[in-house]
Amino acid sequence: MTRGDRLLIAALACLALVAWPLASAVAGGRAGQVVMSTAEGETVVPLSVDATYEVQGTAGIVTVEVHDGTVRVVRSDCPDHTCVRTGAVSTAGSVIACVPNGVVLRVGGEGGDGLDARIR
Repeated sequence: MTRGDRLLIAALACLALVAWPLASAVAGGRAGQVVMSTAEGETVVPLSVDATYEVQGTAGIVTVEVHDGTVRVVRSDCPDHTCVRTGAVSTAGSVIACVPNGVVLRVGGEGGDGLDARIR
């Protein structure tokens, strides 16, 4: 390995270290927002503003809390409460779904939402 090879490898490594955070920021896109999807449509709210929302689902009310950059379902009128037990999420692409109520919460919102399929 020549001196030029080592310099090229070092330069590529430095470029990769600089490009990685930039690519992550671009891929996150709307990572600072929550998209609340219901049968009536979508509502986008920021993760930076602490608030509580009452979302009307098909089987009842879902109470959503945004606090300290995370989102979680506090209460739901569904029978299993799986959405409540999911806890708080904050990373882009994270999903909380209340299937009986037809309510889906997605952190981010563009491109890869982590869902394989969507049925309406």
